[in-house]
Amino acid sequence: MGETRYRTPQEAEAAFYQAFERKDIDAMMAVWADRTDIVCVHPGGRMLIGTDAVRASWEEIFRH
Repeated sequence: MGETRYRTPQEAEAAFYQAFERKDIDAMMAVWADRTDIVCVHPGGRMLIGTDAVRASWEEIFRH
């Protein structure tokens, strides 16, 4: 996963929601920092740490 840079927070937000609507895992992960220490907490969920855990959570969400 390469590091994607956004000029504004609004660009990053738009990319996130576009990926979410399309259920596009590669586009979703492009929104996240390319670091092993990324953290994600989905509503009502536990803290996920690391690229693999974050990716797996989005894959699961997109399957449903």
